[in-house]
Amino acid sequence: MLILAITLQIIHLAYNQVATLVDLFPFNGVRFYSMRERLAEAGVNFAIMALPPIGFSLRIPFLMEAGLVCLFVLLAGECSTWWIPYFFGPSPQWLEIYSRVHRETITPLPRRGTNPVPNLEHLILMMLTLLTTVVSLLAYRSLYGLSFPHWWITMPVGAFLASGVFFQCCIGHKKPNQAPEPTAPSGRGSS
Repeated sequence: MLILAITLQIIHLAYNQVATLVDLFPFNGVRFYSMRERLAEAGVNFAIMALPPIGFSLRIPFLMEAGLVCLFVLLAGECSTWWIPYFFGPSPQWLEIYSRVHRETITPLPRRGTNPVPNLEHLILMMLTLLTTVVSLLAYRSLYGLSFPHWWITMPVGAFLASGVFFQCCIGHKKPNQAPEPTAPSGRGSS
C-alpha cells in the first residue's frame, strides 16, 4: 500500500505541474495565464504536493501527517474552487479568473448560467486528488493506525489554508464592476 501511495503522490504532483505549466489548450487554459501566474501557481502547488511523497518515502511520521493534511487541504480547495461556485455562484474575483482562463476549455458538465464549470483538466485532478488522499490515508493507517500525534500543528494550518481558498473563490473581497451612479446636475452652467 505504501508503494501505491507514493506512486499516486508522484503522479498527482507530475500531472498538476504539467497541467499548470504546459499549454494543452483546449484541455487547459494556461495560455491565458501570464508567465508569472503560471510560475506562482506551479511553485505553490509544488511545495504543497511534494510534501506527501517526501514524507511517505522517508517514512517520517510528522511529514507523513503533514502530507496527508496537505492532500485533504488540496481536496477541500478543489471543491471550494469548483463545486461551490458551480452550484451557488462564484466570487467576482474567481468569475473574472474563470472567464479569462478556463471558460473556453473542455467542460463535459452542463453550464449553469455564468457560473464556473469544472473543466476536464480539473475533474481529472480532483479524482486523482481524491484517490491519492484515500490511498495515502490507508497507507499511513497500515503503518501507524489512525493516531495523529502532531494533529495540533497540522490541522490548524490545514484549516487556515482551506478557509483561504474558500474565501477567495466563494466569497471574495472585490465587488463586481458597476457603472457609476448618475449625478444630479449642480445647477451651474458648463464652461
